[in-house]
Amino acid sequence: MKRSKRSILGTGGALFVAGWLATTAGVAAPARPHAQAPLADIASNDNTAAGGRLAHGTLHIALIARRGLWYPDGPGTIGLPIEAFGEAGRPLRIPGPLVRVPLGTRVVASVRNELSHDLTVRGLAESADALTTALRVPHGATRHVTFDLDRAGAFGYYGSDKGETVDGRVFDDAELSGAILVEAPHAPRVDHVFVLGLYAPVKRKDGTPNFIYMLETINGHAYPATERLAYERGRTVRWAVFNASAMLHPMHLHGFYFRINRPDAYEEVTHPFYPGEADELSWTADRAGDWMFHCHIDDHISRHAPLRDMLSGKADPHLTIAKRFHLPNQPMGGMVIALKVLPRGDDHASVASGSPRRLALEATARVVPGARFGLSQDSFALTDGERTIPATGSLGPLIVLTQGQPVAIAVTNHMDEATSVHWHGVALQDSYDDGGAGMGMSMMADPHMSPAIEPGQTFVAHFVPPDAGTFTYHSHMDDGWQLAGGLVGPLIVLPPGQHFDSQTDHIVMISESFEEAGGPRPAIGGSLSPPPLAAT
Repeated sequence: MKRSKRSILGTGGALFVAGWLATTAGVAAPARPHAQAPLADIASNDNTAAGGRLAHGTLHIALIARRGLWYPDGPGTIGLPIEAFGEAGRPLRIPGPLVRVPLGTRVVASVRNELSHDLTVRGLAESADALTTALRVPHGATRHVTFDLDRAGAFGYYGSDKGETVDGRVFDDAELSGAILVEAPHAPRVDHVFVLGLYAPVKRKDGTPNFIYMLETINGHAYPATERLAYERGRTVRWAVFNASAMLHPMHLHGFYFRINRPDAYEEVTHPFYPGEADELSWTADRAGDWMFHCHIDDHISRHAPLRDMLSGKADPHLTIAKRFHLPNQPMGGMVIALKVLPRGDDHASVASGSPRRLALEATARVVPGARFGLSQDSFALTDGERTIPATGSLGPLIVLTQGQPVAIAVTNHMDEATSVHWHGVALQDSYDDGGAGMGMSMMADPHMSPAIEPGQTFVAHFVPPDAGTFTYHSHMDDGWQLAGGLVGPLIVLPPGQHFDSQTDHIVMISESFEEAGGPRPAIGGSLSPPPLAAT
């Protein structure tokens, strides 16, 4: 059980709680200031081209901070006035210009502040203490700094209006950030660089951000406007990720294990990127199909309210939360990257040997009096042969599989809305069975993309668990409500010959529950008041 030491059960429920801590109290109001002179458009930046001019071991880069119009939903949509970095003589960009240099490069940088207030910039310093070194740039002034990049890896820089550190930026300076990539000699090249952002366009009455209306972005765009990446099967993929936002983002890769580029790294499918954290990671694209890389906090991968309603201050938070998951064809949004692993010419479909073990999972819903927005308490029931195992409170029944044994799990939807089931952490052979529904028509023409399970329909997931370990299964459609409602449960894969003993093998899983009026509330083992755990 090489991965059983790294339980990911927490990501099945606990990390989703964060999205529910936001309050809808207060009247929504635009966060932007009064209208100013016409602003220039901010260009998107996919971080494929480096900024500055590199010659003879020295990078010269002239940064400018200015306001512009940002298009998080892509060209031709509504533009938001926001602060951004650019280079002298070039358009502003979100994220800011990429600093990509060989190890040991000297950087000669200048920052001109064309904002209406003073600016603090962090990250433009020796890599060992970059984010703790502040460069103060008064309004209208230019400041110069020279430093050596003496450590290989991924880093970042950012600006703030009031001197805040990275975890204090959610308003106009929230996307005032850029990545730094320092490459060691002969090191494998990083394929893509992602900068994570989070912007609050709406304030509550007390001046704090209304988290219901947050915009979560990767390289300045919210899905479905984010990049679509494709890799040939068999290659090793290398990314760099900089969390320039004010919140934690547990980033989850469907279908594959990745490894952070650290001496103490281990294989994982979900890595928590803390505010200001930057890391390189790598994974092997060894199976063709349609996959995704996304934040595992439900509110960060949900379609946001229409930008026009946000800016007018007229967006209805109740309607927005309840309806944004049901937009036609595209219920996911925000911090999501779509991935396609392309087959090679010598690929052949693999056929599992032996008859599959057959299980049935049924999703139902019931109304809970006083539940938030009138939502329901959902639940799974598992049928294994002659036994039917109900949910434990708000937690789905335990599923125990055997490594290498084919399984066919029939998921039937008895609810009045679409759902799906994702086998979180299991490296499936085909993305069609992965349950990653919610990416919409952008990829549904591909036969490898998981479909949604409509009301009254049944979908059979066929797979062979390749690894033993501790996993979860959960809804991947309408995540916020269905997960809090109870469509989540533990999944254990045992090595051949081992058996699960409930007397000694204890499952502790944090999820949520609507059982109490005004919920959801955090639950342990499906209960708001869990009994003591009897250790034997």
